[in-house]
Amino acid sequence: MIKSLMISLILTIFIELYTSILIGIKKRNDIITVIVANTLTNPIVVFTTSTIQNNLNNVWLYWGIVIIIEIIVVFIEGKLYEKIINFKKISGFKLSLINNVASFMIGIIIVILSS
Repeated sequence: MIKSLMISLILTIFIELYTSILIGIKKRNDIITVIVANTLTNPIVVFTTSTIQNNLNNVWLYWGIVIIIEIIVVFIEGKLYEKIINFKKISGFKLSLINNVASFMIGIIIVILSS
């Protein structure tokens, strides 16, 4: 479990940091904020969704819960980005949404390819 949490966190930080840089995030403190936001949210999301997946036999309910959790994360990270990141091209919420959609979709692709 710890190994999968670490792999997920490292991949998420890499994907969301890369996406942020492509969008135009370049300042050191802004990059650190993206890393810290993911370090705070990703382990909780991965642990929660893994626990739910292991204890739930309903695929539709599982994915519904995953989507709700991801929406909550977008809002939490978006609020954090709005307060801390000094980037005016897009809002913190849009940055969070783009980053999380990118990492979520790449995560799904990785799971599909590794099955």
